[in-house]
Amino acid sequence: MLHVIEHPTPYLFFTGKGGVGKTSLATATAVALAERGRRVLLVSTDPASNLGQVLECDVSDTITPVAAMPNLSSVNIDPEAAASAYRERVVGPVRGALPDDAVRQMVEQLSGACTTEIAAFDEFTKLLTDEDIAAAYDHIVFDTAPTGHTLRLLQLPAAWSSFIDENPEGASCLGPMSGLEAQRTQYAAAVRSLSDAAVTTLVLVSRPERSALEEAARTSTELSALGIDSQRLIINGVFEAHDPSDPLAAALERRGEEAMRDMPAILAALPQERQPLRAHNLVGVAALRSLVADEAVVFPLTPDAGTGGESLPDSVSALLDDVATAGHGMIMVMGKGGVGKTTIA
Repeated sequence: MLHVIEHPTPYLFFTGKGGVGKTSLATATAVALAERGRRVLLVSTDPASNLGQVLECDVSDTITPVAAMPNLSSVNIDPEAAASAYRERVVGPVRGALPDDAVRQMVEQLSGACTTEIAAFDEFTKLLTDEDIAAAYDHIVFDTAPTGHTLRLLQLPAAWSSFIDENPEGASCLGPMSGLEAQRTQYAAAVRSLSDAAVTTLVLVSRPERSALEEAARTSTELSALGIDSQRLIINGVFEAHDPSDPLAAALERRGEEAMRDMPAILAALPQERQPLRAHNLVGVAALRSLVADEAVVFPLTPDAGTGGESLPDSVSALLDDVATAGHGMIMVMGKGGVGKTTIA
């Protein structure tokens, strides 16, 4: 049972290390609230979002109802799309009124990484402050990017509010500071919402692993420094050995128990719950309901079809042999968050 749905605040954030299950838990929470008749908007702030895959529907940068689930809508904050829309709002009115060279210079000035980041952040703060959105939804559930990106996102409202106040006559990657009064008001309102325990809850998601719990503890400390103290902890994927005679299963269970027993004190003090490791893939509304159900839900396991293509080396050693034989080479290690890229690299 997900206890976070029992007394939900209007804004619910799910964050944590890559691969801990943020998307599954955020989406399951949104589905459960929608099934209780609440109007819910599910938002992804992850540039590499797989929200559409989990919901089994298209998720775009436009708020769209989820066909399979009444009362639920979804949106993905796309940084590039947000930056493009922002540039057009600034440059569009002066096209034809200014020389082409001047317009091109404006576009160039608004094409940097800063503009892209802040434009996406601007879309995020609108979700926290827009009165029409607040009237349209009872809850907004944020499925965030891995921890570092999320912390930066949550730090920006206060940082930009201060920057605008301290540089009233200056300029920024969004244009002259004197023209950003609306943003200053919006960012200040976002800060108030994020620090109000009656409005915002931040759910730290972790696995029963030392590294994930330590990262969650660091995140909790940084969030408290930002004034975001309404935090909860969900330890996801807790493994229980059903056959104690299996040495691997017993070791996995013991390792998880030790990590949870020795978790940092700042996490141990938080309201927390534990979700068992599921034997099925958490894709689709029916599977997501199992995270909320009190009883276990069993889904048949079906092997994935092969994808074909060229054969890969049977092991990392064989790959290394191939590179060594050639005398040179480059190995790029890629994959979904939490699958072990760093270890393999």
